[in-house]
Amino acid sequence: MILENLVIPFQINNKIKGTIVRLSSVASQVINDSLPKNIKSIFADSISITVSIGSRMKNDGVFSLHIHSEGIIKTIFVDVNNNSSIRGYISVNDFENVENLPFERLVSNGTLALNIKEGKFSKNYQGLVEIKGKSIREAIDSYFNSSEQVKSFFKLFNIFNHEKYEPNSNYIAGAIRLELMPKINDFNNLEKPNEDWETMLMFLETLNSEEFLNIKKTSKQILLNLFGQYEIKIFDEINLNNNCQCSNERVLNTLKSMDQKEISFLFNHKKSIEVVCEFCKTKRVYTKQDLK
Repeated sequence: MILENLVIPFQINNKIKGTIVRLSSVASQVINDSLPKNIKSIFADSISITVSIGSRMKNDGVFSLHIHSEGIIKTIFVDVNNNSSIRGYISVNDFENVENLPFERLVSNGTLALNIKEGKFSKNYQGLVEIKGKSIREAIDSYFNSSEQVKSFFKLFNIFNHEKYEPNSNYIAGAIRLELMPKINDFNNLEKPNEDWETMLMFLETLNSEEFLNIKKTSKQILLNLFGQYEIKIFDEINLNNNCQCSNERVLNTLKSMDQKEISFLFNHKKSIEVVCEFCKTKRVYTKQDLK
């Protein structure tokens, strides 16, 4: 069976909207297989969160998630653009003997930034939250349910938490995100919580990763199994890819924009320099002549 990389938006009872994300190759191509499983797990969840929020960008839009911390994990960056292309990288300090370290040690004194760029003629938007708790899920829930004042809920899944690691037999990672639509969200009457919302969260919490990552079940089957008793609308699927935005022209333009002293330093005792894309790892070689 060929594993697909899909996002499927859906809507329940005209009250709650959501997305289901299931990733195979686009996640495995981003995640460095040499990393310990607990670090790969955090990276995988970051990718799933990014895709579940930003998969419907339009025009020249780009949505990105950026994590910075003083722990073992220094940086995680993931973005998805209007062409449904996913990129990401992770910067890690010495990760020997960290397999059993808790999340708080891996991501300590951390911040989570969400950025939306809607094109060169639009304003950019950034939201920032301190990372607290024991997972990326807790951080993203805190962001949406406090900073944004939007009731949202994320359920994250990845194969790196499994004792039996079989990447060729399961999806690598994914997420289900639910969001209470604004017209239903009554913050002036908190004593009457939305019963459907609470019930759906209860249903969602019963879904385990073995079932979600199972290649024999489609995303639509999972949604219908969870929420079939409600009126559920399932919209057109979005196919994801790993097409990087880097190009020879972009790299040259960046190098040419540098100060001459910086260029001279780069070519000090060298006939050429090698530039490696942080995302797709493409290597490009340039001489000083190329920058004229």
